Amino acid sequence: MKTEAIREYVLSAYLATGRHVFVADIAKHFNTNALGVRNALGFDDFVFEHADRWTGSNFSGRYVLAPCVEPTKTYLAKIINFLRLSK
Repeated sequence: MKTEAIREYVLSAYLATGRHVFVADIAKHFNTNALGVRNALGFDDFVFEHADRWTGSNFSGRYVLAPCVEPTKTYLAKIINFLRLSK
């Protein structure tokens, strides 16, 4: 299911880098749009914000505010508790 795949992608990318994931990157990876990403991630377990992102070439690019997402601390705690109880 695409919804679970998007959730797992955001979670694994966040855990690997410790940084937010840009919505445009998620949408491109799953061939969807920002609304599809928003609906897949829901309203409780992920936080949507804006962050600076470089766009354009090295010579004529600029920074823009782009939507990004990261899991909430309560969602991460829920996963840790689930893993701890499953042992």
